[in-house]
Amino acid sequence: QVCISGYRRVNGHLYNGVCEPCRCHGHSMQCHEVTGHCLDCSHNTAGHHCDTCLPGYYGNTTRGLPEDCQPCACPLNIPSNNFSPTCHLGKEGEVLCDQCQPGYTGPRCDRCSNGYYGQPRVPGGSCQPCDCNSNLDLSVPGSCDPITGQCLRCRQGYSGTTCDSCADGFYGDAVTAKNCQPCQCNTNGSVSEVCNKDSGQCQCRENVVGRQCNECMVSIPCGACVPCHCNSFGSKSFDCDETGQCRCQPGVTGPKCDRCSRGFFNFQEGGCAPCQCSHVGNNCDANTGQCICPPHTIGERCDRCVPNYWGHDIVTGCKDCGCNVIGSVTQQCNVNTGCCFCRDSFRGEKCDECQIGYRDFPQCIQCKCDAAGSDSQTCDLERKACACADKTGKCSCKENVEGHNCDRCKLDTFGLSVKNPLGCSKCYCYGLTHSCTEAQGLVRMRLTLRPEQTVLPLVDKSNTIERRTGVSFQHPEILVHADLVTTTLSEPYYWKLPEQFTGSMITAYGGQLKYAVYFEARDETGPSSYEPQVIIKGGPNHNVVLTRHIQGLQIGQLTRHEIDMTEHEWKYADGRSMTREDFMDILFYVDYILIKASHGNLMRHSRISEISLTVAEAGFPVEENEKAYQIEKCDCPAGYSGLSCEECAAGFYRLRSGSQISVPASRVPTAAGMGSCVQCQCSGHSSTCDPETSICQNCQDNTEGDHCELCAPGFYGVVRGFSHDCKPCACPLTNPGNNFSPTCVAEGYDDYRCTACPEGYEGKYCERCATGYHGNPRTPGGRCEECKCSLWGALPGPCDPVTGQCRCRVGASGISCDQCMERHVCGPSGILCKTNTPFILLLFVFKVCFIFLSGAFFNVEC
Repeated sequence: QVCISGYRRVNGHLYNGVCEPCRCHGHSMQCHEVTGHCLDCSHNTAGHHCDTCLPGYYGNTTRGLPEDCQPCACPLNIPSNNFSPTCHLGKEGEVLCDQCQPGYTGPRCDRCSNGYYGQPRVPGGSCQPCDCNSNLDLSVPGSCDPITGQCLRCRQGYSGTTCDSCADGFYGDAVTAKNCQPCQCNTNGSVSEVCNKDSGQCQCRENVVGRQCNECMVSIPCGACVPCHCNSFGSKSFDCDETGQCRCQPGVTGPKCDRCSRGFFNFQEGGCAPCQCSHVGNNCDANTGQCICPPHTIGERCDRCVPNYWGHDIVTGCKDCGCNVIGSVTQQCNVNTGCCFCRDSFRGEKCDECQIGYRDFPQCIQCKCDAAGSDSQTCDLERKACACADKTGKCSCKENVEGHNCDRCKLDTFGLSVKNPLGCSKCYCYGLTHSCTEAQGLVRMRLTLRPEQTVLPLVDKSNTIERRTGVSFQHPEILVHADLVTTTLSEPYYWKLPEQFTGSMITAYGGQLKYAVYFEARDETGPSSYEPQVIIKGGPNHNVVLTRHIQGLQIGQLTRHEIDMTEHEWKYADGRSMTREDFMDILFYVDYILIKASHGNLMRHSRISEISLTVAEAGFPVEENEKAYQIEKCDCPAGYSGLSCEECAAGFYRLRSGSQISVPASRVPTAAGMGSCVQCQCSGHSSTCDPETSICQNCQDNTEGDHCELCAPGFYGVVRGFSHDCKPCACPLTNPGNNFSPTCVAEGYDDYRCTACPEGYEGKYCERCATGYHGNPRTPGGRCEECKCSLWGALPGPCDPVTGQCRCRVGASGISCDQCMERHVCGPSGILCKTNTPFILLLFVFKVCFIFLSGAFFNVEC
């Protein structure tokens, strides 16, 4: 029912169909049961059917042999001599290497290309640039010896065994400036066409001066003349002008009229004949008149440049590309501009400079400059690369950045950022410390309007008048009609953002304030056009105002603004620039943010929408919430907390300037503009207090009060900072069942008096029962209870203060005297004796006793 290893199922699924062998050309024993794709190809093969060789191998995989794919040998298969990562078999079965490294050529990268030398076919051998000072004539094959590297063909104007000097007839610097140029010695004034190879000075004839020997000496005596030496065939006469120029025959040129002009040939008496070569720019052999192509051109009509030349001109021909052999991909430049095609690490018209981010031409080693910390003038931000010093590789850093690669913030700075002109921001920390780092684990979150906040109030520039007249909501915009506002509010007026945009905004630093504005008016420019677009007021003392101006808006065009919440481009109300410290002060506490609502001249209405402010909060970066940068995390001194030490730590409160509380100043660091955080004054009975009011919280050890300076109800003592300051009141005992006063007061140092003995208790400690009560409150479980003496069985007066026994009348008994002794009749009507007399006599006696009892409560003995 299941295909065995090496087979797959076809024409069916699961247990249906037929099993057929995997088509893996003998290079795998397993394949996917549905697709048939081979699994775990071996023998250096790859592909769905193990039908291709892995990169770096070549061969015919269909033979099914372990040796089907052989390692590429370009030209050898050892790492030191394998100069192409891939190869393949040619049509005739030969190995062809695909990607020869620069400097290598041939079907198997087995030869050095023009301008390189070495023996790549010898183990350990390689191709190196010929040491010819980049002055080889690479337009000619074999410009240097491919084995020894000997320079054979220097480019025009250069010579020497390493092409390190200018050729005869040229002068300049062949090694560094590479500017060898023709001497251009004057034919008549110089002895030779060869000049000094360094200065270019030609060897002048007598009485001739000038670098090119083209000037007469000023000191020649008046009347002394120099012979013209005009050529007898080419000149019209033997005289010349004051410069020595003879008058030439047609088609003749030169100061002495001794050669044919371009476009003429056959110099003879009477001049030169014109070339009949209009199709090649009248360029012909000066002797024979045979038409020839202009220099460095080819083609039947001489209409193309020879390889490695550019700028075709039918008259002057083509110019040498002069592409640097090391820096150029090819020696052929752009035929129109002459610009060479440079390798990645090179640049310049001739690829003879290192690209920005590389150094030491012609090696062009990559610089490792951090683009965020390097001076922007040395950087190409699109390529994210920056230049460095040629010899040392040291990068040029921004003001607050250091390190060989400009990858480290200087001491007291943080937050290396490509957007920061200084590279890193100075630690502010409200002046409490100079040590900080960039806060980690924060992401940017957006503060926005809540769903119920569909209308924003309008205020004047100073936020003293607030109105909502004329403001409405038209999703998604808040709209104001100017004609309904101007009667109560003059321009400029502003939108005031709600309360979630106020308070501590330290983490808004580095974020953005965003909003969109639209307005319609008669003109774009009006009374409020030059007023600030955004106003923020705040600071530790709520007295700092900063503004942000933005280029004028256009009528009828929705414009979106993204304002960076950093000090750059923000101003004080009087126009002064802000520092980072100033901006952080504002963010300590923001009282309000205003965005301008009045625009242009005779505005009809304006709208605002898409309001948000990004702040930093703890979280993980996702697509919607990117990582937050430029937020400082300060190493706060004792007593301070918060990212910028803007809060008092637990156990401390803020001591404002002018406070009456005395604290040793030398031990209390002061935050800029915010006072000092000092330790809570809680009499040693609490470690926390309200950071603004200083009122202590969670007083311990049975204390209470704003500073835990009092004993709590039920305790007494003098608060001096010890855990046993407040002792429990014993009224008269401390156990709950025998503590009958909730409060007491100290009397002296070790004594106290209970102040709230309940009814029935008396004494300094509520230790005894009051008159009319009985009990022993000084014994565990003891208490005072009201005497409950019977009205008819007890004598007047209190009961026993301890036992509660009432004083009983004769014939009565019991604790409350509410019981009757034997031979007595007791009750609310009195007490009677009980005898054996007849019933009538007994009734008589009862009546007599009743009379007496009811009359004067006499004690009747029966």
